[in-house]
Amino acid sequence: MAKRLRAVALLLVISAAVLAAACGVKSNPTPSSRLVPATPANVVLKPTGQGMLVSFGIPAAPSPSRAVEQIKIYYGYLPLTGDPACPPCPPRLRKFYSFELQKGKSKVDPMEGGRFSYLDTAAPMNMEAVYQVVLVDASGRVSQPSSLVRKPRLLPAAAPLNAKATSGDNEVILAWDEVKVSAQGQVLKDVSGYIVVRKGPEGAKQLNERPLTMAMLKDQTVVNGKKYSYQVFAVRAFRDQHLPGHGSEWVHAEPKDAKPPAAPSDLAGASAKDGIYLRYTPSPDRDVSGYHVYRKTKGGPWAKISESLVVENVFVDKDVKPEKIYYYRVQAVDEAGNISQFSEVLDIVHLP
Repeated sequence: MAKRLRAVALLLVISAAVLAAACGVKSNPTPSSRLVPATPANVVLKPTGQGMLVSFGIPAAPSPSRAVEQIKIYYGYLPLTGDPACPPCPPRLRKFYSFELQKGKSKVDPMEGGRFSYLDTAAPMNMEAVYQVVLVDASGRVSQPSSLVRKPRLLPAAAPLNAKATSGDNEVILAWDEVKVSAQGQVLKDVSGYIVVRKGPEGAKQLNERPLTMAMLKDQTVVNGKKYSYQVFAVRAFRDQHLPGHGSEWVHAEPKDAKPPAAPSDLAGASAKDGIYLRYTPSPDRDVSGYHVYRKTKGGPWAKISESLVVENVFVDKDVKPEKIYYYRVQAVDEAGNISQFSEVLDIVHLP
């Protein structure tokens, strides 16, 4: 009997434990594959005079245990013709550079993430550098490797000489000397063209996606009255890549409105005791800043009698003599200083 009671009691304890576990609401465990650091993306290579600059983003961490604390940059250098053993095969990278990220000691905060950069000074000239990035977090979890990124490090083309910028009306025309040598003076046969970088009110931008085949560019995306600066780079072709060399001297331009405004019209006048009153229909152009009034006597030369720009469509000439005939005409001036044609000529006798 006692044994039977103990068995029943044990069964009740087990049942209570099962019920207690069933009463709690628990979510499914997070797969371990979702806890590893994100695969490095946007790995960018930039050849420089000192080596190959490698940069990529580090993800921010939701908790200290998931913060990236180690970076491994796998690398390899191939002839420009590819791997001699297997030119079309992707290279197998075995060597790597290792970096430790520590809060307060690294430019990139492991918790906040950021962009990591490394200058590989060992990348040889006239070879193709290949890289792949792996991230390791504080718990030792390893990310999937990034895509292979590769770029040749070639002798840079020389800077284009004699770059000039000519300002026009809503356009800037650029011209420069052709580039046929490297910065070290070696003859190049693979210069594929030129790219142009512009700085303006909207910031810096590259104007052309594909290299220009001619040593000139007409930029018609500018705005009159704004200031712009330009720099030109010759590029060398390698497979489907175009590698910029040294930049030209910056040249500057400020396009201006070159179109004269329409002339004022319907010039009319009336004589009064204090002078001759002139009235005219203003120029229809919106950027007109004022008018100049010209006068002459019979047989005499035209002379401007408005000391400053007349901003209204009325002008009073007080320097007149009774019973003398005067001739008048008016000219419009816009904000860029362009001058219109003259209005029709008005002749009037001053009879106060």
